[in-house]
Amino acid sequence: MDGAIICTPHSTHFNIAVQLIQEGKRRFDESSQAGHRPMNILIEKPITTNVGQARELHRLILERSEAEKCASAGLIGGGVGCFQINHSANFRPQAKAAREIVESGKLGEIQHVSASFSSPLSWIFDDPAMVPWNEPDPKDSEMLGNGFAWGQQSHLVSWIYHVVGKDLEPDRVFCGMTHSEKTGADVSHSSTVLCKNGAVLSLSGTSLLPGNAHSDPPVGKRVEIKIYGSKGSLVYAGDDQDSSSGKLEWLRGEDEDENKIGAAEMLCPNLGFEFEELEQDGDGTRSLQAMIRSCLGEEYYAGADSLVGLRSVQIIDAMYRSHASGNCEYVR
Repeated sequence: MDGAIICTPHSTHFNIAVQLIQEGKRRFDESSQAGHRPMNILIEKPITTNVGQARELHRLILERSEAEKCASAGLIGGGVGCFQINHSANFRPQAKAAREIVESGKLGEIQHVSASFSSPLSWIFDDPAMVPWNEPDPKDSEMLGNGFAWGQQSHLVSWIYHVVGKDLEPDRVFCGMTHSEKTGADVSHSSTVLCKNGAVLSLSGTSLLPGNAHSDPPVGKRVEIKIYGSKGSLVYAGDDQDSSSGKLEWLRGEDEDENKIGAAEMLCPNLGFEFEELEQDGDGTRSLQAMIRSCLGEEYYAGADSLVGLRSVQIIDAMYRSHASGNCEYVR
């Protein structure tokens, strides 16, 4: 077996992932190491709904990766089994271009992120029959709520953390939520995330956008992401059912030519706005294709690794705790 896809209920992700990681380690330990057959894992989002479990998976992956990289440095793809979360928006070319411009330093130090995510999903979060979407998993004692935050906002948080990297480590979160009268699921929220380096994230989301993504014509999800740095900013916004509704824009804040300051440059100019991959036809999402390439020993794009998964779980967990307490809560 070259790999596995974990698409089971959230509360089961951890135990299954640990078993697969241990199988990969067993292969590595019992082989000639550089010639071992890696175990590749694609796990459905969120990675877990439990911060302790997400931390442990991240630790295990770091431990595995360092050992395998040292033994397999010369192999195509690094010889390391992939561990990716199925945040499909992160694997698109626009996400890669956004990450590259942040890494280039052209935005300077990231100081503020403002982002919102609206989905036409009241038909899910108002439906008492949709128990896995709307009620906390009884097997997870730390899961204080369920609804839009775990089901949808995890996409937005993971995209942001894939793009801005590891520097914006979350420290504290303050959040308010509203809930469905029919199911008790959270259907909207607004939160402020204070990072250890002083940066501030302003995140909001709702399922109250009228319509249905599966109607004819479909109603799209509306996404707006603005990343502000000391030297420039990045804007990505649009309707995910209408690629012409937006572009990935870099706004210059520092340039030798003063006339270019504030000017917008289109990144990925031949591509419009695209977020999640929801198409049912074709060869599968880019996240799946990345896993397949890893199984074949080829290079692949790592759009949502264990750190991205951990950050998403940490922030959403703190959002639920903050709403429940009415206070600003430290990230666990």
